[in-house]
Amino acid sequence: MKAKNKENKFDLLLKKWDGDRTCYDLTPYHAILKRIKQEGILLSDKPESELVDMAKNIKKMICNNPDLDNHLSQVYALVEEIIKRKLKIFPYDVQLIGAIALHEGNIIEMQTGEGKTLTAVFAAILNALTGKGVHVLTFNDYLAKRDADWMRTVYGCFDLTVSHVDGNMSQKQKKDAYSADITYATAKEVGFDYLRSNMAYSNDEMVLEGFNYAIVDEADALMIDEARNPLVLAGDMEKAYMDPYEIAKFVENFKMNRDYRLNEYQTDLYLTEIGIEKVERQFDLSNLFEEGNQSLHASINLALQASVLLNRDIDYVVKENSIKLVDELTGRIVEDRKWQNGLHTAVEAKEGLPIQTEGTVLSSISIQHLMRLYPKLSGMTGTARDATEEFDNFYDLGVVVVPPNRPFCRIDFEDAVFADKAGKYNAIVEEIKKVHSSGRPILIGTLSIKESEQLQKELQKHQLYCELLNAKNDAYEAQLISKAGKLGAITISTNMAGRGTDILLGGGDPAERLKVVALGGLHIVGTNRHESIRIDQQLRGRAGRQGDPGSSRFIISLEDDLMIKYKLRELLPKKYRQTGGRGRLEHPVYARTIAQAQRIIAAQMFEIRKTLLHYSTFVEQQRKFTLAKRKGIFLGTEEKRECILNLWDLFWTNHLNFTIQLRSGIYWERVGGNDPLRVFFQKADQQFCEKVKETEAKILILKSNKVPPPIKRPSSTWTYIVNDNPFQNKIGIFLSSSGNIGFQIDLLVGPVMFLTKLVKRFIKRWFGQKQ
Repeated sequence: MKAKNKENKFDLLLKKWDGDRTCYDLTPYHAILKRIKQEGILLSDKPESELVDMAKNIKKMICNNPDLDNHLSQVYALVEEIIKRKLKIFPYDVQLIGAIALHEGNIIEMQTGEGKTLTAVFAAILNALTGKGVHVLTFNDYLAKRDADWMRTVYGCFDLTVSHVDGNMSQKQKKDAYSADITYATAKEVGFDYLRSNMAYSNDEMVLEGFNYAIVDEADALMIDEARNPLVLAGDMEKAYMDPYEIAKFVENFKMNRDYRLNEYQTDLYLTEIGIEKVERQFDLSNLFEEGNQSLHASINLALQASVLLNRDIDYVVKENSIKLVDELTGRIVEDRKWQNGLHTAVEAKEGLPIQTEGTVLSSISIQHLMRLYPKLSGMTGTARDATEEFDNFYDLGVVVVPPNRPFCRIDFEDAVFADKAGKYNAIVEEIKKVHSSGRPILIGTLSIKESEQLQKELQKHQLYCELLNAKNDAYEAQLISKAGKLGAITISTNMAGRGTDILLGGGDPAERLKVVALGGLHIVGTNRHESIRIDQQLRGRAGRQGDPGSSRFIISLEDDLMIKYKLRELLPKKYRQTGGRGRLEHPVYARTIAQAQRIIAAQMFEIRKTLLHYSTFVEQQRKFTLAKRKGIFLGTEEKRECILNLWDLFWTNHLNFTIQLRSGIYWERVGGNDPLRVFFQKADQQFCEKVKETEAKILILKSNKVPPPIKRPSSTWTYIVNDNPFQNKIGIFLSSSGNIGFQIDLLVGPVMFLTKLVKRFIKRWFGQKQ
């Protein structure tokens, strides 16, 4: 049965009253498109040399009259004509419409395979002609280099330079790259280069100085999904006193519910009385909780977290004799990223690997505040409309939904839900066998590396051989994806978000493509639902590109990680909670309840990100103050300039580490009846003011000394992953607070959410009018 993709009447009513900034009416864009086409007719017969001369003349005109709207139709027509001649590609009208919306400062929704990379070129050229620079923010270094190289000849016709940035470049190479008219880079690399530049002691170290306009690819993945993890720059610190190998070996024999217990949502753990006594005997202590034993207690907890909560080939892989973290959204290895506060060391000890130097936080910025550094911002993704409210609230951006170039004809089947994982995997194998027997290519999306490898072994038992795309072999991803659409191909991927390469039916062979189309195109199998429905949609979006046929189905169970983590079985009405056997759970209440739970989880994640933004906004104001002080010294001529810069750097590093520690336990303030946010503001402000005075006093003493003290700067830097959730698992608390929550949520959540949004929107409009 084909799943329904239409929004229900309640959702449409909510959007109408909520002042939703999702634009479906493209009538104004068609008027501009018409002018572009009229300009294009005049260019079609002109020699290439004349086109290049026209492009250079337009650049001079824009320098004198920077109102870009007046030049848009002429520039876009010229870009289109040059793309046709240089790349032998004929842009679609919908790509031009998307490019207009990008220039206006919107997030555009364009489906996979519709040509977002090419769409960005139009807006990038128009805005780069002002001479202020444009950043095109891609999902990974590979795409940054590929896209910059691909479009170089087009940019060259407008006398515009183009470059890309990656983490392996020297400071000089990066400085040169950022000085180009158009720079392709990942947002994270831009963020870290910005933080490093703010700690510069000389102009040579200032690789990134200004921000003008950014076009963000996979905008929802970066600006929403990854916005919970701030960009944190870390540097060397002294080795921990406790022997991590000794601690790791000691906790190996600890048993759950005897020596330690997990919290209700399996996100943290704590020692039991038996566990405490075991530690005290082992280390000859009278009381583990005495002040002098804090370091040992922390080391024990970290070792247990590493052993119990972090899993190899799910959260990390062991590669080149070191721990490599796996990005939970993309399934890729993230280089130079570590867990903080001793946890990384504990994992290294658990795996028996060499202990690398830990680090202290040097500087930090949230994704939201990094994006706000750009005076002009836009983005593109295949799944934007479900995130309209967040784009509006966090970035003041609207969403423009651009229809596909050809009619959409993918079939999205309803989820197949099973009681347990065994039944689910049997069904997955049967589904693959059935589809594979027809010759259709299949893409299987899994949640983790471990699951992908287990599924590969299971398929091999049935003589079904497949390609595996995960963090262990992502260097070959373009080659593997290029083959995923061939007849009979079976490909398993840990995550398809941000892959940046389309799956071509037939693998690019025209004759084979016709055969695959006749069979029904690419079939997608999802083995898990994700916390965000947008990630599920990104997987589905790999089939049915450019009007191709295709289909998708998610085969899931009530024992999946998502279901266990959020206790989703308790969402079900009581009579449906007890399930037996391994057959498919046919009643629609199961699929409906899982979809409902995803919406609730998405709402929870939105509230977490919004609250985290409140915290980071406060610290951001303190960062701007400190940066202004530092910049004044940096541009000055004090003889002891570097020493004073070092004092401000030490001040900011210490203050950041203070705020991180403060926030790590701030949610306990709620237990005491206090507002955690207000308490955080008070304590962080008090600490900041006191330490600013101390630093300024140190600077006065420094200036009075004849001989400046030696400066110690970090010898290396890396990034930290911060799972930043000061509220633990709110949804779990909410769901477990009622005996028959499934019934109550159906009746209460919709109206409450509707009224809450209505009141918020009324207040926003009322005060907007008053101003």
